[in-house]
This record gives sequence, C-alpha cells and structure tokens, in this order.
Amino acid sequence: MKNILITSLVADALSLGSHWIYSQREIADKFGDITGYSDPATSYHPGKQAGDFTHYGDQTMLLLRSLALHGRFDLAFFANEWRLFWERTETQSYRDGATKATLANLRNGLSPSQAASPSNDIAGAARIAPLFLLKWKSDDDLIAAARAQTSFTHGDPAVVEAAEFFARVTLAVQQGIAITDALRAVVPHTAWNAIPADWFEAALASSASDATDSSATKAHGLTCHVPDAFPAICHLLMRHPNDGVAALTANVAAGGDSAARGMIMGMIHGAKPDAKPLPEHWLTDLRAYSEIQQLIKTIHSHA
Repeated sequence: MKNILITSLVADALSLGSHWIYSQREIADKFGDITGYSDPATSYHPGKQAGDFTHYGDQTMLLLRSLALHGRFDLAFFANEWRLFWERTETQSYRDGATKATLANLRNGLSPSQAASPSNDIAGAARIAPLFLLKWKSDDDLIAAARAQTSFTHGDPAVVEAAEFFARVTLAVQQGIAITDALRAVVPHTAWNAIPADWFEAALASSASDATDSSATKAHGLTCHVPDAFPAICHLLMRHPNDGVAALTANVAAGGDSAARGMIMGMIHGAKPDAKPLPEHWLTDLRAYSEIQQLIKTIHSHA
C-alpha cells in the first residue's frame, strides 16, 4: 500500500522541473531524457528545488499528515489543517484558482462540504493516494473518502467522478488485475454521470495507434482540465501498463500539467503487486522521503 503513495508522490516530484511547460520541444531541449529530479524551470514554483513537490504534492502531504495525526480521514480536520497551511505567510506553494476560491469560501463561513471551487482541474482527484494506507471496512468507504477529499476543493462533478474512477482502478490493480484490464472493467460502472464514454474510447484509440505518446497526449490536451487529462492519463496507462518508469517519464516529456496526470498514474502503477522497483535515487533524492516513511509508520501504528 505504501507504494501507491510513494509512486504517486515521486511522479509529482518528477514533474516539478518542467511543470506547466507546454512546448514539448522546449522540454526535450532543457531536460533531455527524464532520469531524475530537476529544479523548476518556470516561475510557478518559487523556492522549490529538485526533489520537492508541486502544490499538488504539498496538498497530498497535508492529507498524509492529517491521517497520521488522527488515525483516520476526517474532512473537518483535514480542511482545517489545509486552511492553516495556506494561510501561513511562510508557505511556499503555488495558490491555484481552486485553492484561492476554496479559501475564500471557508473565510466566508462555508463548511468544508460546501466550500469547493467550481474548478474542473483533475488535480483535486490526484491527491487521494494517502487514503489507501488506511484500513477501511469496505471499498465503498474508501471511495466515499476519495470523493469527499476531492469535492472539498473541486466542485465539478467530473473531477469527483474521476477520483472514484481512478480509485476503483487502483483497487482492481491492487488485487492483481492488469492495468489495461482494470481500466476496461471500471469503464462500464453504472456510477458515471459526468464522465462521457468517449473520453476512454479516445484513449483506447490513441493507445492502439502509431502516434507517439507526446503527440497523442497533445491531441487529447495537456491542460489540467479533466476533459483533457482523463484521456491522456488513460492513454499513457494503456501504452505502458507494465513499466511504471516508462509511463512516468513519458508523462513528463509530454508537458503541460504533467504533475496531476503523473500522480494518478503513479498511484495506479504503485498498486501493482509485482511492480518493478523505482530507481533508487528517485527515492533517496526525494526531499520528503524520510518524513513520508515516518508518517506511513505512524498510520500503520494506528491500525
């Protein structure tokens, strides 16, 4: 279970250097083959350095710390800790539109269950990996927590459904089902009201085509918006179902909002019972690695 979290966070850190660069040529020229972490090359992440997280990883760490502190997921506790993090003047982390809007709603007295921004960025669904560290009475309880965590900041129904979709894929992969088979199995689930079938069908077509990963993901769309990110994630998962390193490096090379895509992909690849080990320096160079290990131990001690 810890691999689900660690691989998700590693994917975020891998994306920091080129995050929100949309020119694939520029990424290739500046970073070459993606073999490790890099300092951010844009102005979005001041104060960050190689091995740090983007603001998505920072929020995932907030959830991880909350679970370690309380031994369970509690939206009210998490929301309070999330708000305190963003209101500290010393916090060095990018405040995106969803964060600013949610903060404003909380300050105006709305409850955590009502404070969400209208954002359709898939990033809200990318922060759920820590939830897999807890022991749940049922998969449905985990799914409910994933939806609640996501809908705290992202009110768009497709983002909330994306959290459930990829959580269900992760659970299936954890049980030993191949990634491609897990995706196919979750697609016909009756719960999808905001995720149109053609998003997955487009990914299925591109993954079977002669298009390169970079050109295919560019065609799907490289933004954080869920109509772009959902098929791009599915494409990369189906293209690289057995090689997490190849999937995550192809994702970084594609550009755009690689961090949000990568965190979901890392979660799913980390769920594989036979997942190949990540390069050792991806772990040792992760600046929060020691803290992550300690927090995982704390969560397990609550079980």
